[in-house]
Amino acid sequence: MVLHSAYFMNFSLLMVICFLLVMTATVCDLKHRKIPNMVVLTGAAVGLLLGALAGPGGILTAVFGLLVGLAVLIPGYLLGFTGAGDAKLMAAVGTFLGPLGAFQAALASILAGSAIAIGYIVFAVLFRQTASPMARYGLMAKTLVTTGRPIYIAPEKGEVMGRKFPFAVAIAIGTTGWMIWQWPLS
Repeated sequence: MVLHSAYFMNFSLLMVICFLLVMTATVCDLKHRKIPNMVVLTGAAVGLLLGALAGPGGILTAVFGLLVGLAVLIPGYLLGFTGAGDAKLMAAVGTFLGPLGAFQAALASILAGSAIAIGYIVFAVLFRQTASPMARYGLMAKTLVTTGRPIYIAPEKGEVMGRKFPFAVAIAIGTTGWMIWQWPLS
């Protein structure tokens, strides 16, 4: 069922390169809170090149994988949940995984990111390292119920929801999980 074995030379080699890409991006994101364009562009170029070497079907699959990876995370970027580097990283990952793989890995990454965020909030609130966002959420909900109009109240300085966490970690977890899930099928 794996599309890659039909158009790429070696599925295992692709997954190793993709793993190196997400790990490099994760280290950069953890260290600098930014994913360098050079990392993402190099990863995308390698994925597209390997797709091109496999023939017309390979390049098309790599390009569609890039577009799907980008399309899934662009809404998060536009809403401010992720950074542009995260969306570009998922696009680069898509060149290795193809469109279906990019979609599935992106969804797995979003789930991993959600779990990390919930854990981060719970840890910070339980150990009193930050102000709880619950009062702010309660006021937003109360306003919605009484007026019928949603409002947004920005997090206070130092509140856990005002902090950003490196989403490349979630992309690495989601992508690696997808690769492990697919490995027996290749």
